[in-house]
Amino acid sequence: MRPGSDPISEIKSRLDIVDLVGQKVILKKAGQTFKGLCPFHQEKTPSFVVFPDKGNYHCFGCGASGDIFTFVMKTENLDFAEALQMLAGRAGVELKPRLSESAAERRRKDLRDLLEQATLFYQQALRRPDAQAARAYLVDRGVTGATIDQFRLGWAPDSWDALYRHLIDRGAKPETIVAAGLAVERETGGYYDRFRGRIMFPISNERGELVGFGGRTLGDGQPKYLNSPQTELFDKGATLYGIDQARTTIRAMNRVTVVEGYVDVLIAHQSGIKDVVGSLGTALTEKQVSILKRLTRTVVLALDADAAGDEAVLRGLEVARQVYADARVAVPLPQGLVRLESRLGADILIAALPRGRDPDEIIREDAEQWRTIVDDARPVVDFYFDVVLGRTELKSTKELTAAVRKLLPIIGEVRDSVQQSLYLQRLSDRVHIAEQLLASELTRLRLTAAASVPGDAGERPSSTRRRSTLDEYALGLLLLYPAQAAAFAAELREDDWELVESQQVFLAIRQQIATNGFPDREALLAILAEPVADWLRDVLRQEGGRPLLDERKIRDEQEECLRSIRRRGLRQRVQMHASHFQSIAGDEPDATAIEARRQAEQDLARLEAEERMSRYARRWLHD
Repeated sequence: MRPGSDPISEIKSRLDIVDLVGQKVILKKAGQTFKGLCPFHQEKTPSFVVFPDKGNYHCFGCGASGDIFTFVMKTENLDFAEALQMLAGRAGVELKPRLSESAAERRRKDLRDLLEQATLFYQQALRRPDAQAARAYLVDRGVTGATIDQFRLGWAPDSWDALYRHLIDRGAKPETIVAAGLAVERETGGYYDRFRGRIMFPISNERGELVGFGGRTLGDGQPKYLNSPQTELFDKGATLYGIDQARTTIRAMNRVTVVEGYVDVLIAHQSGIKDVVGSLGTALTEKQVSILKRLTRTVVLALDADAAGDEAVLRGLEVARQVYADARVAVPLPQGLVRLESRLGADILIAALPRGRDPDEIIREDAEQWRTIVDDARPVVDFYFDVVLGRTELKSTKELTAAVRKLLPIIGEVRDSVQQSLYLQRLSDRVHIAEQLLASELTRLRLTAAASVPGDAGERPSSTRRRSTLDEYALGLLLLYPAQAAAFAAELREDDWELVESQQVFLAIRQQIATNGFPDREALLAILAEPVADWLRDVLRQEGGRPLLDERKIRDEQEECLRSIRRRGLRQRVQMHASHFQSIAGDEPDATAIEARRQAEQDLARLEAEERMSRYARRWLHD
């Protein structure tokens, strides 16, 4: 299994659903899909369709739907853990043995203890004569002694095994030192320090617990910055430098500013600007945005103002827009037009830094200028326009087309029709293409997107943990408020869930409620298959960071969550029918499929109409 991948995603990436289903069902190719007689009900006309690009199946007769796990569970009469074992064996994926929570926590504590010992070692080494160049570098960058102590900066001696020998002398085991990311095992035997001849920046999580290090080399050594490898404690894409120091200020200001470099963070905090965190030199990731979302809904990206920085911002914005999508956010618009669609909205803003100037340089010269730059941060859509149109000469047809292709999907996310029209007009003026033609192309893009069926296999790399924010929020409402869980669970169905993990958690919760009357988190983790339990721990960490709801608001949130789940399910059904009809172009769809599509479209239209009326009623009562 690839490092960082979870076994369920890995199994799905290795097994072909067509081959698997084809062992039970005679399938015939129909366009981009495969069709056969449904194994779950008696039928004479094939209505069972497999979507290989999405890794799922759907019967347009009986409504059965799922992925390789649900197919094996139903056809082999297995529970999820048994299906997981069977499919892992077929895929050649090794499942890690279950560790008790206490054993896993003891191991993490051992790793944190080693990181603490390493931090003290590096701090002491920074005071040694051979660290003179490191101290001079920090002085030259304006970092004071107080900041060095506050952030516990250190120096990794330019020695092959100075830290390793230090830890071994204090009773550490070689394999634990390697697991903490502090040493590397040689192929020929023995161990050597991962960090050598580098200024060391200890990295902590939100709770202030050490999880890893960043090391900067002096001179021309490569790489210039080296982070800890992926470990049980450290995930570069799920870590923000300085978050433990900044979280209180972020909550108080209801804003966070994200920079790239370690020194950028140090100088900001040293200058009294304490809402700043570092992205560890990467484009903002989904996990990083999820951490920030628990603290604030206003995120200012202030990355280096060069071409590479612009690209990093664009990549970060793609992630930010996806993560905040389930918060029902209107894309931030120009001043005077900004309207968030609900109290859960988020502003993603871009700070325009002067070209060739790093954040720490600006702050050192004039902290007030920095504050002004951040206060004047631009909305997302404006930044997209500036980057895409600003660097395009708009002379050739190819350049014009490329600009339109990049901006139309962003404009399409603006929900207010008047605001969207203003952006289309702005784009039309710039590229000299009729606004009506741009609007038609935007409609075509939407229809093309609607023809794709949401699914697991085709939408995310298998090496990352799978996410469904709506599923996670629903589980959070069940597990964080056990006294109100029974009524909410009674309204949820087995097929309401987007991921097989969340479905399995829900089924276990429902069983617990039937037995005890309420869900028990610890008991739940003990009975779930280890990959699902591991996934649930991540969910609980995410959802546990939300402010707890007032008891009167819990039911409102449950109802809103349920409506969102119903809408998602109906939209997926409509899209699945559209995809199916598109794949059999030229063939006449059977009457059952036509009726099922009509019913799904009616149900969706009715639900959306009810939601519009509900919003109108709430607004009328408020007014």
